[in-house]
Amino acid sequence: MRGFDSSHHSHGTKTGEKAFDWPAVARGGQSFVYLKATEGLTYDDGWFGRDLAGARSVDLVRGAYHFFKPDKDGAAQADHFVDVLRREGFTGSKPGELPPALDLEECGTDGRIPLAQVTAFLRRVEQATGTAPVVYTRRNIVDDCLGGTKDLAGYRAWLARYATAEPQPLPGAAGWEFWQYSKRAEVPGTAGQPMDADVFHGDLAALRRLAHLG
Repeated sequence: MRGFDSSHHSHGTKTGEKAFDWPAVARGGQSFVYLKATEGLTYDDGWFGRDLAGARSVDLVRGAYHFFKPDKDGAAQADHFVDVLRREGFTGSKPGELPPALDLEECGTDGRIPLAQVTAFLRRVEQATGTAPVVYTRRNIVDDCLGGTKDLAGYRAWLARYATAEPQPLPGAAGWEFWQYSKRAEVPGTAGQPMDADVFHGDLAALRRLAHLG
């Protein structure tokens, strides 16, 4: 099942931002979308609320993600993320909603990501939403910046690998749930920017189950 993920960067520059045509997105064969909601301790993505409303309006399966800052407290980042989700009425457990996701792609100035802070984020979000988050990352990030930890193997994985071959699972994991296979895709109905393209590792029935649709 094909989908995409989006942030304010996907809408063009600040002097030329363009809204998505969500009916055209839905007609174009997309099955799901993940939208950036927050970053760090205070940043809110300016398009999150509008894009969430647009995805809802066409009954497109949707999720929300947080961009993790390795030098900031994990639990506090989780609280910021959850606050924004609640403001927009997103829980990750309503019909049509995918589990919230944590975006791990930036290592700290020391080349590391503190595992304790990542774990604090994941636990706090799960406690607040009742849903275990999805972890977005790349295998080399886990190997190089998280010491190859197996502590993420119990979470659904959304892996980035821009190639034709499937991504290698995270250490200790059997597979992956989502694969971001391109960052230069064309998605009908979007603002003409190159988009991040994803695939769900399952059929429509499995995606609907994950999104609480039966």
